[in-house]
Amino acid sequence: MKKLVAYIPKPNFMPVAISDCKLYCKHCMGKYLKQMVKIYSPDDLLEFLENYRGNGILVSGGFDKKGRLINLGKILKILSKHKNNLYVAIHPGFINKKLAKEIAETCDIAFVDLPSNNAIKKVLNLNATIEDYFKNMDLLIEQEIKISPHITLGLNYGKIEEYEILDRLKNYEIEKLVLNIVVPTVKTEFEKIEVKKEEIIDFVKEATKSFNIAIGCMRPRKYDDDLIRVANEIANPSKRILKYVKEIRNYCCGIKEIKTA
Repeated sequence: MKKLVAYIPKPNFMPVAISDCKLYCKHCMGKYLKQMVKIYSPDDLLEFLENYRGNGILVSGGFDKKGRLINLGKILKILSKHKNNLYVAIHPGFINKKLAKEIAETCDIAFVDLPSNNAIKKVLNLNATIEDYFKNMDLLIEQEIKISPHITLGLNYGKIEEYEILDRLKNYEIEKLVLNIVVPTVKTEFEKIEVKKEEIIDFVKEATKSFNIAIGCMRPRKYDDDLIRVANEIANPSKRILKYVKEIRNYCCGIKEIKTA
């Protein structure tokens, strides 16, 4: 086994939700926002940041029915006041050129989702295509902000359909590729969904041939033992895996390195 690096963001790199979700994707139904600090108003965010002693934050939250991060424009103005003393990762969803420029001026890295066409239509409920997602990522790249694409394996009801995305990404210079795995989440249509372990491992092996990858925090922990045999970076590892960890980094796994206090 290679040197295993674990990413454990909390409490030094807090995930912050700036809105509730209107999109209600079928695999999530807004449940994962409950694991984040909810700060919906600019004034509340300003107060939080003035008292915050961590290294950085991940800004995410709920999306509207067009896949746009709600409250993003308002929040960026507050983030700009802390650019020099805070590392900011952002999960912006669909944006326009103006927002891309503001994000690049305010944040350090953007996390962008890249789902398959079937997942976009059947699970995310969006009238969009993978072309739209790549064009959205291009807007950010044009502004020269660091990019960390996130692929959720099995997002179309457990089917691995993400190889096309992997091939297209080979044409891009990215900070790191984060691989998540769809989770069987209670009280959603995905409650009994399961992705085949062999297909997951095959995909991870293929991804490591071209990219610096990390296994993201969204995944069934039962796969961890197999994942660490083919990947050497993992977020929030299960307790049984910690004994193999050689280095712990207290920030999001999509980031290569930040200067810590």
